[in-house]
Amino acid sequence: MRNLIKLNKIIFIILFILAFLVIFNSTYSPINFRRMHVDSSVYVTIAQGIVRGYLPYEDFVDNKGPLIYLINAAGLSIGGFNGIWIIELIFMFISVLFAYKTALLFENKFIALIATVFSFVVLLAFFSVNAGTGEYALPFMMISLFIFTNYFFKTRHETRFHNMIILGICFSCVAMIQLNLVTLWIGFCLVIFIENIINKRFIELSKYIIFFLIGTFIIIFPIFLFLQINEILYNFFTQVIFGGASRGFSASGLKDVAKNFYIVINRTNSILPLVLGFILIIINYKKENFTYYLAYTISVILSVLLISFSSGDGHYNMVLVPFFIPVLAFIAKLIDIAFSGKKYKNFLLIFFFFLVFSEGIVNYLYDSTKILTNNSGRELIATGKLIDQNTVHGDKIISLGFNSYIYPFTQRDAASKYIYQGSGLDHISGAKEEFISDILNEKPAVIALFNAEDGIGQIMYDWHDPIFKMIESDYRILSTENGFILYIRN
Repeated sequence: MRNLIKLNKIIFIILFILAFLVIFNSTYSPINFRRMHVDSSVYVTIAQGIVRGYLPYEDFVDNKGPLIYLINAAGLSIGGFNGIWIIELIFMFISVLFAYKTALLFENKFIALIATVFSFVVLLAFFSVNAGTGEYALPFMMISLFIFTNYFFKTRHETRFHNMIILGICFSCVAMIQLNLVTLWIGFCLVIFIENIINKRFIELSKYIIFFLIGTFIIIFPIFLFLQINEILYNFFTQVIFGGASRGFSASGLKDVAKNFYIVINRTNSILPLVLGFILIIINYKKENFTYYLAYTISVILSVLLISFSSGDGHYNMVLVPFFIPVLAFIAKLIDIAFSGKKYKNFLLIFFFFLVFSEGIVNYLYDSTKILTNNSGRELIATGKLIDQNTVHGDKIISLGFNSYIYPFTQRDAASKYIYQGSGLDHISGAKEEFISDILNEKPAVIALFNAEDGIGQIMYDWHDPIFKMIESDYRILSTENGFILYIRN
């Protein structure tokens, strides 16, 4: 018993170290804060606005769910950017822990640990590409995958309605982070629904649905109440539901979707869950576990398709990470059997996975080398101070382009609720015209233009041409240092 407790403690420590290593390279790292990713800059700007008393969807325009802003606002309240990093660590540890608990349902502790570690090695290849909402949705997805897996393998014929409540909570949390991340629940819930209909378990099914809806209501009700009380519910539907859906299916045709599909499944072996899902369906046909692998594969297919419709950007692949758990446990078991009795069996197993998933490791090591030499965080702080020193309270600023890098580092408010321009906003009717009108009428004290070599500034001439004409006549250059061109009003 003592040895078992000691082993569990060691595994627990390993899982925590794994979570820590994943977020060690976060741009919010206390070791050296760096310029956050484009999407993160928007979330943090809106979160900072909430802390200052402003409202999402009213004072800021974006197409993500309110929970992503509230999570970041909580982090800022805890301890600024360090607070956000702490929340990242907590979320990642929960994800790692439930990934391991899920893998344990398939195999022994060693194989479960290997499957967990290398599933998150896969994540390393996506984590630093461009931060999105995946890392915040991940713990809710991992908890749900564990409950679904436990249902099919352990408790299918038992009534555990509290699990349905937890599933509803996790589902609604992810929906309130980003709507198009809910494909995991669609596949599994669909199969559970059909299976119970076929087996005529109507009362049990009705209870499942009711308790799932109760869990959903626990999260949705207070959020919608907050939106309604602040009279921003209509804005939420316009920006998130309609604008987000429009952008989510922005691929111009089936040719683009097919191209994106090919790109998505070829990132860091992301084809494995898809291919092995079909293989496991065939292997388990007419067996009790068949429905699990059917639900699993449907969820994988839907996830890949949705990413393909949503332009297929690299960071979206993070939502496929939970699907690696059953697959890697299956592969690890096969290798374990193949080398059964061999002296270096465990070493060969680990070495095999290192080779297969080396992309994530290489990306991680490369990013780690940049942590101490990257000055982008200090450049943002210096630029924010420069803006504050050359403006007065009540002055407003605007950043041109597809980012919100500068707002969290200055005391000045944005001159328009369109704190970034482009991606997603062009799906909101009248957005461009309103933005141009805001800037031409407000004439902000400072106009910032991100000028880094990676070109993330993304000037959109249909949005920005009138602004540049105004700059020519009414502004002069204040600074070209620290990665920004700052124009100050004459």
